[in-house]
Amino acid sequence: MKDSAPRTLSTVETTCKVIDVLEENNGATVTEVAESLSVSPGGAYNHLATLANEGYVVKKDGQYELGMKFLNKGRHVIDNNVVYRAGKEVTENLAEETGEFAHLMTCEHGRGVFLHKSKGERGISKDFNEMKLKRHDYLHWGSTGKAYLAHLPPEEAREIIEEHGLPSMNENTITDPEELFAEFETIREQGYAINDQEEIIGTRAVGAPIENDKGLYGAISISGPKSRFTFDNLHAELSDKVLEAANIISVNITTLQNQ
Repeated sequence: MKDSAPRTLSTVETTCKVIDVLEENNGATVTEVAESLSVSPGGAYNHLATLANEGYVVKKDGQYELGMKFLNKGRHVIDNNVVYRAGKEVTENLAEETGEFAHLMTCEHGRGVFLHKSKGERGISKDFNEMKLKRHDYLHWGSTGKAYLAHLPPEEAREIIEEHGLPSMNENTITDPEELFAEFETIREQGYAINDQEEIIGTRAVGAPIENDKGLYGAISISGPKSRFTFDNLHAELSDKVLEAANIISVNITTLQNQ
């Protein structure tokens, strides 16, 4: 049985939403924030003024923007993330060795968070790959997320799916829970997951989980055009490269944990 929902503070929730509005709009005026959140201009101003006073927001040319303090906090988070520390260089090596785009992912609050990406000499879709670093993906969309979900205890995977749903990116996205769980069996058997144009038409990917005897930490993948990512390549050379990278990261994590 799930624990009952904790009591939350509405003022803090509103402040968090203010931050989201500023991020999504690359800055906003008091009026724009108020309209976006359906609060009074005075209320919006109080939140913005408090954030500015604490150094999280700056006012420029009549509108408020996120301040550099967020950059410092973000650097602290990423520099102390064990998956990033163990996998950044490995991700870059994977991209260089294959010539494709490599992604390093972990999971937070049931969504995929991309910690690092690296572009090989033949890597495509740079803008899309940049965007992936700025959003939290649904796990069933890609090879990293499916590899991660498949290696969770089934009840945990089902809880994530029930909470977040299975929204579609295109006609290839798996949106049926039972079909997805059937694929999980294949993923566990072969050790890696395939994304067959389920996120972007024309693009395929292969991803493998990052885990050791203490737990599941994330996944790593490479992606590219279907012309190069044929099923023969996916199930042979490309999957071997990704599995090797995942294994190295897992060993690196264990080493960091034992220091």
